[in-house]
Amino acid sequence: MASNSDPWRPRRLHPPIDDLLPPAGKPGILPGVTPSWPGHEYGPTPIPAPAPSTPGLPGGVRRTRAELEALRDDAARQFHAGEHARVQLDEDEDEYDVRRPAPFAQGVWAVAAWLLGQLQNAPISGETHDYPYTPLQVGDEKTHARDCLEGNDWPDVDRDYALGVRDAVRWASFDWKSRPVPAAA
Repeated sequence: MASNSDPWRPRRLHPPIDDLLPPAGKPGILPGVTPSWPGHEYGPTPIPAPAPSTPGLPGGVRRTRAELEALRDDAARQFHAGEHARVQLDEDEDEYDVRRPAPFAQGVWAVAAWLLGQLQNAPISGETHDYPYTPLQVGDEKTHARDCLEGNDWPDVDRDYALGVRDAVRWASFDWKSRPVPAAA
Protein backbone atom coordinates (compact mmCIF):
# COMPACT_ATOMS: atom_id res chain seq x y z
CA MET A 1 0.00 0.00 0.00
CA ALA A 2 1.38 3.40 -0.96
CA SER A 3 1.57 6.10 1.62
CA ASN A 4 0.74 9.77 1.11
CA SER A 5 4.45 10.51 0.98
CA ASP A 6 4.95 8.41 -2.15
CA PRO A 7 6.91 10.75 -4.51
CA TRP A 8 5.47 9.13 -7.65
CA ARG A 9 1.87 9.65 -6.70
CA PRO A 10 0.32 12.95 -7.82
CA ARG A 11 -0.37 15.27 -4.96
CA ARG A 12 -3.91 16.60 -4.66
CA LEU A 13 -4.12 20.16 -3.43
CA HIS A 14 -7.89 20.50 -3.56
CA PRO A 15 -10.72 18.01 -3.57
CA PRO A 16 -12.57 17.66 -6.86
CA ILE A 17 -15.61 19.88 -7.34
CA ASP A 18 -17.86 16.83 -7.55
CA ASP A 19 -16.99 16.02 -3.92
CA LEU A 20 -17.90 19.52 -2.75
CA LEU A 21 -21.30 19.83 -4.41
CA PRO A 22 -23.89 17.21 -3.67
CA PRO A 23 -25.72 15.87 -6.73
CA ALA A 24 -28.86 17.89 -5.96
CA GLY A 25 -26.81 21.05 -5.38
CA LYS A 26 -25.17 21.13 -8.80
CA PRO A 27 -26.60 23.85 -10.97
CA GLY A 28 -28.66 22.52 -13.79
CA ILE A 29 -29.67 24.23 -16.98
CA LEU A 30 -33.28 24.00 -17.94
CA PRO A 31 -34.06 23.77 -21.66
CA GLY A 32 -34.34 27.24 -23.20
CA VAL A 33 -32.88 29.01 -20.16
CA THR A 34 -29.61 30.90 -20.19
CA PRO A 35 -27.64 30.43 -16.97
CA SER A 36 -26.94 33.58 -15.00
CA TRP A 37 -23.70 32.67 -13.23
CA PRO A 38 -20.55 34.31 -14.57
CA GLY A 39 -18.44 32.52 -17.14
CA HIS A 40 -21.26 30.33 -18.39
CA GLU A 41 -22.93 32.57 -20.90
CA TYR A 42 -24.25 30.79 -23.92
CA GLY A 43 -24.87 32.17 -27.33
CA PRO A 44 -22.62 33.89 -29.82
CA THR A 45 -19.31 35.14 -28.56
CA PRO A 46 -19.12 38.90 -29.04
CA ILE A 47 -16.65 39.80 -31.78
CA PRO A 48 -14.30 42.61 -30.74
CA ALA A 49 -14.49 45.78 -32.76
CA PRO A 50 -11.81 45.94 -35.46
CA ALA A 51 -8.89 48.27 -34.91
CA PRO A 52 -9.41 51.65 -36.52
CA SER A 53 -7.95 52.04 -39.95
CA THR A 54 -7.35 54.82 -42.39
CA PRO A 55 -10.20 54.91 -44.92
CA GLY A 56 -9.25 53.51 -48.32
CA LEU A 57 -6.17 51.69 -47.02
CA PRO A 58 -5.69 48.12 -45.77
CA GLY A 59 -7.07 47.25 -42.36
CA GLY A 60 -4.91 48.15 -39.39
CA VAL A 61 -2.88 50.80 -41.25
CA ARG A 62 -2.66 53.88 -39.03
CA ARG A 63 -0.87 56.17 -41.48
CA THR A 64 -2.52 58.41 -44.04
CA ARG A 65 -2.25 57.93 -47.78
CA ALA A 66 -0.08 61.07 -47.99
CA GLU A 67 2.35 59.67 -45.37
CA LEU A 68 2.63 56.37 -47.26
CA GLU A 69 3.19 58.17 -50.56
CA ALA A 70 5.91 60.35 -49.00
CA LEU A 71 7.62 57.26 -47.55
CA ARG A 72 7.41 55.47 -50.90
CA ASP A 73 8.94 58.45 -52.73
CA ASP A 74 11.75 58.96 -50.20
CA ALA A 75 12.66 55.25 -50.23
CA ALA A 76 12.61 55.17 -54.06
CA ARG A 77 14.80 58.27 -54.21
CA GLN A 78 17.41 56.68 -51.94
CA PHE A 79 17.30 53.33 -53.73
CA HIS A 80 17.59 54.78 -57.24
CA ALA A 81 20.38 57.11 -56.18
CA GLY A 82 22.38 53.98 -55.43
CA GLU A 83 23.23 55.20 -51.97
CA HIS A 84 22.77 53.35 -48.76
CA ALA A 85 19.46 53.99 -47.01
CA ARG A 86 19.60 56.55 -44.25
CA VAL A 87 17.87 55.34 -41.10
CA GLN A 88 17.24 57.34 -37.95
CA LEU A 89 17.61 55.45 -34.70
CA ASP A 90 16.27 56.83 -31.44
CA GLU A 91 18.52 56.00 -28.50
CA ASP A 92 17.58 57.79 -25.29
CA GLU A 93 16.43 60.94 -27.10
CA ASP A 94 19.65 61.14 -29.17
CA GLU A 95 18.82 60.68 -32.84
CA TYR A 96 21.55 59.67 -35.22
CA ASP A 97 21.69 58.48 -38.80
CA VAL A 98 22.74 54.97 -39.71
CA ARG A 99 23.35 53.75 -43.25
CA ARG A 100 21.76 50.52 -44.47
CA PRO A 101 22.39 48.82 -47.83
CA ALA A 102 20.14 49.84 -50.73
CA PRO A 103 17.91 46.70 -50.51
CA PHE A 104 16.60 48.11 -47.20
CA ALA A 105 15.18 51.14 -49.04
CA GLN A 106 13.81 48.82 -51.72
CA GLY A 107 11.94 46.83 -49.04
CA VAL A 108 10.49 50.01 -47.55
CA TRP A 109 9.42 51.16 -51.03
CA ALA A 110 7.81 47.77 -51.79
CA VAL A 111 5.70 47.84 -48.62
CA ALA A 112 4.57 51.43 -49.13
CA ALA A 113 3.60 50.76 -52.76
CA TRP A 114 1.89 47.49 -51.77
CA LEU A 115 -0.13 49.17 -49.01
CA LEU A 116 -1.18 51.88 -51.47
CA GLY A 117 -2.43 49.19 -53.87
CA GLN A 118 0.21 49.94 -56.52
CA LEU A 119 1.87 46.52 -56.35
CA GLN A 120 -0.19 43.43 -56.97
CA ASN A 121 2.13 40.93 -55.26
CA ALA A 122 3.01 41.05 -51.57
CA PRO A 123 6.61 42.19 -50.91
CA ILE A 124 8.06 38.90 -49.61
CA SER A 125 5.60 36.09 -50.21
CA GLY A 126 4.52 37.27 -53.65
CA GLU A 127 0.91 36.34 -52.81
CA THR A 128 -1.89 38.30 -54.43
CA HIS A 129 -4.92 39.43 -52.46
CA ASP A 130 -7.91 41.64 -53.13
CA TYR A 131 -7.28 45.27 -52.21
CA PRO A 132 -7.68 46.63 -49.56
CA TYR A 133 -5.87 43.94 -47.62
CA THR A 134 -6.97 42.62 -44.26
CA PRO A 135 -4.89 43.19 -41.11
CA LEU A 136 -4.03 39.48 -41.20
CA GLN A 137 -2.59 39.73 -44.71
CA VAL A 138 -0.53 42.79 -43.75
CA GLY A 139 0.66 41.05 -40.58
CA ASP A 140 1.62 37.96 -42.57
CA GLU A 141 4.18 40.00 -44.51
CA LYS A 142 5.72 41.21 -41.25
CA THR A 143 5.88 37.59 -40.09
CA HIS A 144 7.49 36.51 -43.37
CA ALA A 145 10.09 39.26 -42.93
CA ARG A 146 10.81 38.12 -39.38
CA ASP A 147 11.13 34.52 -40.55
CA CYS A 148 13.64 35.63 -43.17
CA LEU A 149 15.64 37.66 -40.62
CA GLU A 150 15.76 34.71 -38.22
CA GLY A 151 16.81 32.33 -41.00
CA ASN A 152 13.70 30.16 -40.67
CA ASP A 153 12.24 30.69 -44.13
CA TRP A 154 12.60 32.67 -47.37
CA PRO A 155 16.33 31.96 -47.92
CA ASP A 156 16.28 33.62 -51.35
CA VAL A 157 15.15 37.00 -49.92
CA ASP A 158 17.88 39.49 -49.02
CA ARG A 159 18.04 40.10 -45.26
CA ASP A 160 18.30 43.88 -45.67
CA TYR A 161 15.24 43.84 -47.92
CA ALA A 162 13.35 41.81 -45.28
CA LEU A 163 14.45 44.29 -42.60
CA GLY A 164 13.04 47.13 -44.70
CA VAL A 165 9.77 45.25 -45.13
CA ARG A 166 9.48 44.55 -41.42
CA ASP A 167 10.25 48.14 -40.39
CA ALA A 168 7.87 49.62 -42.97
CA VAL A 169 4.96 47.37 -41.90
CA ARG A 170 5.62 48.22 -38.25
CA TRP A 171 5.71 51.94 -39.04
CA ALA A 172 2.46 51.75 -41.00
CA SER A 173 0.71 49.73 -38.29
CA PHE A 174 1.76 51.62 -35.15
CA ASP A 175 1.59 55.36 -34.51
CA TRP A 176 4.54 55.39 -32.13
CA LYS A 177 7.08 53.75 -34.46
CA SER A 178 9.69 56.00 -36.07
CA ARG A 179 9.78 56.38 -39.85
CA PRO A 180 12.03 53.71 -41.42
CA VAL A 181 13.50 56.13 -43.98
CA PRO A 182 13.77 59.80 -43.01
CA ALA A 183 12.14 62.47 -45.13
CA ALA A 184 14.16 63.97 -47.96
CA ALA A 185 15.79 67.26 -47.06
